[in-house]
Amino acid sequence: MFNQGKSTDTKVAVLEEKVSIYEQMMRKIEDAIMAISETSQGISKMLAIHEERLEQAIKTDGVIIKVIDDLKKTVEAEDTDLSDRIDEIAVKLEEVKKVKWMAIGIGTVVALLVAAGTQLMGGILTPGEMGYKMEHRMVLNPQNTK
Repeated sequence: MFNQGKSTDTKVAVLEEKVSIYEQMMRKIEDAIMAISETSQGISKMLAIHEERLEQAIKTDGVIIKVIDDLKKTVEAEDTDLSDRIDEIAVKLEEVKKVKWMAIGIGTVVALLVAAGTQLMGGILTPGEMGYKMEHRMVLNPQNTK
């Protein structure tokens, strides 16, 4: 492993040089490990923050879903109420139509009865022939005769 022809001092110097190189490499490795460790801690903090934000987003989504469900229930209740009111209005409209047609029918019957009564009463109240004749006479104005 060692060269037989070299002196011990040279061998020690070579070994010291190699140890120095190994120490530099170890420092670099330690620095890299420290950098990786710091990066890992930073990533861990970021992950914790992101997890917290995700939890908040999930809670917010739950609240939004609850609000939407409440609004849906309210709209459905109002829709049912409106449907009931529309049905009531439709029933009342049918009743108004019936009353309207009844009024038209009664008005028609009354009009017919009045017309028939007028003819009957006219015949009773108006005398037949009274024996009067109207004659057309022309009266001359004395001023027009000249």
